[in-house]
Amino acid sequence: MMSKDRRPIITPPVQRVTLTHFLTRELVRQGIRRFHRIATHEGVENLPDEKCPMIFVSNHQNGLMDPMVVSGLLKPQLHWLTRADVFWNPFIRKHLMNCNGIPIYRQRDRLPDLKERNEIIWDCCTKRLEKGAVLSLFPEGNHKSQKTIRRLKRGLSDLIGLAVSRSEKLMGLKVIPVGIDYEDYPGYKRRLSFRIGNEIEWRDLYDVKTKCVDFIKLTERVQSAMSKLAIDIRPSEMYDDLYPYVRAMNTSKAKGKEWGFILAELDRIAEAGKSEKWRSEVIDAAKNLREYGFDNSMRSEPWGRDSINMSKKKVWAVLLTPFSWIANAPSAIQQYLINRRGDQIKALEFRSTLKVVSAMFIYPLSWTLIAILAGIYTPQFWMGFLGVWTWATFGNRFYGWLQGHLHDHRDALEGRRFWEAEGNQDLRKAWTHYIKMIQKDIAS
Repeated sequence: MMSKDRRPIITPPVQRVTLTHFLTRELVRQGIRRFHRIATHEGVENLPDEKCPMIFVSNHQNGLMDPMVVSGLLKPQLHWLTRADVFWNPFIRKHLMNCNGIPIYRQRDRLPDLKERNEIIWDCCTKRLEKGAVLSLFPEGNHKSQKTIRRLKRGLSDLIGLAVSRSEKLMGLKVIPVGIDYEDYPGYKRRLSFRIGNEIEWRDLYDVKTKCVDFIKLTERVQSAMSKLAIDIRPSEMYDDLYPYVRAMNTSKAKGKEWGFILAELDRIAEAGKSEKWRSEVIDAAKNLREYGFDNSMRSEPWGRDSINMSKKKVWAVLLTPFSWIANAPSAIQQYLINRRGDQIKALEFRSTLKVVSAMFIYPLSWTLIAILAGIYTPQFWMGFLGVWTWATFGNRFYGWLQGHLHDHRDALEGRRFWEAEGNQDLRKAWTHYIKMIQKDIAS
């Protein structure tokens, strides 16, 4: 292992866009769109038209999948502050820097010259922002596979304060919140919602004398903005007890006014959580639900909060299934091996990352090899090559599209089994009671 005194002092170049980032992002964009089902992509109108320095801030739930989603679904090339230890490898360092990566040194790195190293990084960030670069941060500081907005770190306020103190031009810096909601973190073709919020005002929080931004007030604004774009289950100490109910709302499907209703319901629950009586009744109802066999690994989306809003069956998707198998034949073996390896990862939040990253490279390489072989064994090489390549890439896309609709069909069947099957009376009774307790008026 490299000793601390031999770890290189990294001086990132001043840049705004790179070709490597452009090419890599296209692979990432293809990867996430083939793996996830982008159900909602709202708020694009909130992005400024002009090229200006920006910082995007997002919730962080799903490991490396989160920066891939943000990078793939936003137009600008993003510059990421990444922990410095991943830059020690020369090969990785070169690629990350070509992709606009910026190392940030932490106290846990225990470097004797940590402050001096970060001075170089802050200077780089300032100069890149002056050139109109777009930075992206996860203000929670780390990831956790929970549908909540956790306590925010000081990184954002410190970065803004340092950047503005070094360049008055950056008083025009825009802070844009982003929210991500996954229907199922590692699930193939499960829904993904992506929302962009309104600019967060920070200039009135900047103290010219101290050259600092009020951390507490900025945190409150960022927390509030992000909670309007992503699921934030409150009170946090009741997370496990409220989680099944929130999932039953099918939050990843919500668009427009429907999303507004969900936010209102989350706010109502947070307010109700101030009542000890309400909390006690909900906790007891959740405990009773678990006694009848429910646990938080189970999906409550198919059940819904009642039997009225169940998904509609999609028999047509079942009928098209054999055609999707044929369409996906050039990718079937690769897909099986990638899924098998990904499902062996213990950490839930890293499974989709491995699957997507692997597929980003394995799919095009294997398709190319298969297409070359087809071209060799056909009278006209390019006809065989292009034919197989088209079959592989569009066939895989068709297969994925149909899998999403098959999920809906299976959810519809599961919902009907839950609400109509004779053997579910006890669990159904416990679920109905649980829903009633959460929806109960505090005053009653």
